[in-house]
Amino acid sequence: MGWPYQFVDLDSAQKKARRQALDRYAAYAQLSALIPIALFLLFRLGAWLVKRASPERQRGVYEAVPASPALKQRRRTVTGVWAGTFRRVVWWLGDDVTFLGMSWGQRDQILVGFGWTIWLIFLCFMGTGNDYLHLTKRFGQVALSQFPLQYLMALKSLNPIAFAFGSSHEQVNRWHRVLGWVIYLLLFTHACLYLNFYVQEGILTERIVRLIPALGLASIIGMSFMNATAIKLIRQYSYRVFFITHLIVAMLLPPAIFFHSHHGGRQYVIEALGVFLVDIAKRRFDTIKAPATIELIPGTSLVKIVAGIPSQKIDRFRKYQGMHVYLSIPPSSRRSSIFSPSYLLYECVFNPFTIASVDEESGDLTLVARRHRGPMTRALTQFAEDGMEGAKVSLNIDGPYGGATWFPNLGGPEFHRVLLIAGGVGATFILPLYRLIATENPAARVQMVWAVHGAGDATWPVTNTTESVLDDENIHLFLTGIILTDTDTSSVPRTSDESEAVELTNLSHSTGQIHRRPDLQRIIDDFFRQGVEDRVAILVCGPEEMARELRSYVGTYVKKGRDVWWHNESFVW
Repeated sequence: MGWPYQFVDLDSAQKKARRQALDRYAAYAQLSALIPIALFLLFRLGAWLVKRASPERQRGVYEAVPASPALKQRRRTVTGVWAGTFRRVVWWLGDDVTFLGMSWGQRDQILVGFGWTIWLIFLCFMGTGNDYLHLTKRFGQVALSQFPLQYLMALKSLNPIAFAFGSSHEQVNRWHRVLGWVIYLLLFTHACLYLNFYVQEGILTERIVRLIPALGLASIIGMSFMNATAIKLIRQYSYRVFFITHLIVAMLLPPAIFFHSHHGGRQYVIEALGVFLVDIAKRRFDTIKAPATIELIPGTSLVKIVAGIPSQKIDRFRKYQGMHVYLSIPPSSRRSSIFSPSYLLYECVFNPFTIASVDEESGDLTLVARRHRGPMTRALTQFAEDGMEGAKVSLNIDGPYGGATWFPNLGGPEFHRVLLIAGGVGATFILPLYRLIATENPAARVQMVWAVHGAGDATWPVTNTTESVLDDENIHLFLTGIILTDTDTSSVPRTSDESEAVELTNLSHSTGQIHRRPDLQRIIDDFFRQGVEDRVAILVCGPEEMARELRSYVGTYVKKGRDVWWHNESFVW
């Protein structure tokens, strides 16, 4: 069977009908994504209203943790069996897919991305007949219909999709990446079909220099660069190249496509650009310019930032534990010339750092970061080395952000036991959660495992009591310095720009001697051995390799039917 599409000549009425079909199927593509999200949001809102109006909530009825016999009986019911099967499927979907030694994303990303691609391609072909240009334009307009959703998922401050699904920007961002590749595939097909049309008609050199085709070609080239720099190998080489390329293309793409798509689809570009500008304005408005003291922690490669937050804004930082902020350097604190590349570079440097603590009395916000070779921690180190004792430097603080807003009550009756595992300065996320659980419910069965390079790396925690982390029997501290390096601990251990965005160091490099490295498999085995029917929560913040190893050990028990709430706090993207 041959290729059914042909170059057909249409009269004005047929062109109008084609334009209406293009608009209609593009609307189908957009609504098929937005309507399910809106329905899920309404469902969550309804569930929240029912919960608030429930008599148990109004009377404040205490709900005890179910005993093991009751849980065992519940697990054997039809509902319990289905719940166990559902948990295993969800866990399976969250596993990484590895091929040729590389991770290609999580299984749910691949399956949903493939399914959504098939659906959009189906909408591209429906009702096009044998009209080649109709098919070509349909690919472009269906792709444009996804732009508002793509920009919505990129929002940090006002992200309705994160709100609808009770997740953080970082969790929604992985779907932003999937949809980005789907849109690129559709637009690349659109460009190839048009170029083929120009070649077949012998008008390539004539059309390619005109404004509208040139803008389209420039747009697809820009998207190609953006997707190329998003490849893990490129990000590992230079995270900053990826980030700046992504930001520039994201800003230039809407106006370029607006003038390119003069016959239709401009409304989607306007929606996307509006979303982008509103988010920038909201983040600019919420960003705090705070005076901060910066100091190096002796004997370590850590830098500590203590920023004074205005009293009228401090509540949002201490409302939830385990949140993070984005740090940037304002023009007034930059030491280079306004015309130098380094000065302009800081316009695109926004690094995530977890809030280590918030002082209830002074309103000081404490951040702890590991020094790397990237521009942010290099500048912070320079401030600390050059500053006089007590001197302050202005920093921009944007936030807080994070999934902790949607965490269940870890210290409440929902969980029998909680295991918190931190690697390096990943404790800036884990330790505040541990303290919150211990404060709200001293009887809670919670353990914390913390692996650090050296003893100095565990000196930064600040509390309102004199109790040290070493005095707490539920905190297990592992010193791994010997297996990491025998060199000066103040040296900068990484060369990748991406490492700076992650804040953490890799605990897996060994020099041959193992000195009290935590046996993660044994820790997990001992934890699950304590109660076969218990519902448990496990949270980890540390190097990617450590989190992956832990997930494999926990997955063994999930496949056996154990009820686990899992969270991996990561800044890989």
